[in-house]
Amino acid sequence: MLKPVCNSKAIAMAFIAVALLAGLASQREVYAATETTLSATQAPFALEGWQKEFDDICSRTQDAMTFSIEELTALVQRCDALPPQMEKLDDTRKKVYKGRLRMCRGLYAYVLDSKKNEKK
Repeated sequence: MLKPVCNSKAIAMAFIAVALLAGLASQREVYAATETTLSATQAPFALEGWQKEFDDICSRTQDAMTFSIEELTALVQRCDALPPQMEKLDDTRKKVYKGRLRMCRGLYAYVLDSKKNEKK
């Protein structure tokens, strides 16, 4: 009979990943609800280049554990490059998107650190 393995580090990583994904999922629901209310003059603004980059970066969080160290490093760098492009947003949108980006970056950085520590 197999013994259950209780690895506190693995449990903590799983808990953080679930919490971050739950937060991102709730933010996507809010975004989806507000996106349908955009007026014709606001719609092009929502599809700017930073938005596509943001969507691409944050859409990969559920696969974070499968990425290599190089891929995670690139994602963290992409996260770091995005905030200056968000400065022109109104205060509410800037706060929401920067918060979501911070969560995505935090997850990638955590997994990256974890994988680097495993290699040692």
